[in-house]
Amino acid sequence: MQDDNTKLRDGRIVRSEAPLNLEMPFEAVESFITPTKLFYVRTHFPIPNIDRDAWWLHVEGEVEKPFAINYQELLKLESLTVPVTLECAGNNRHFLEPKVKGVQWELGAVGTAEWTGVPLSRSGPRHPR
Repeated sequence: MQDDNTKLRDGRIVRSEAPLNLEMPFEAVESFITPTKLFYVRTHFPIPNIDRDAWWLHVEGEVEKPFAINYQELLKLESLTVPVTLECAGNNRHFLEPKVKGVQWELGAVGTAEWTGVPLSRSGPRHPR
């Protein structure tokens, strides 16, 4: 677990700065739902800046009716909130013998959150492509 030399950012353990990877201190677990401020962060690439006024979601490929919807339209649709557990495949990697490449997660690359969003089945088709 944490020692005195552990670098923290916003209450989470810094596993790497670029790309950003933050681990929830496992001893901070107090309930089934992980507080947002403690949820682990796993990134493989730089975090892009998104212009929400220019952003569109395009649904295409193996769908009957491809469509696109912009951010403002998406916000107007009925959303759904569900508890979901996410775990990085590398969780506990630190404890493997022999050591393997990758972010050396201990126990905190897992969390359960209440995720809110619009199911794709409720979002299309709006603007046929």
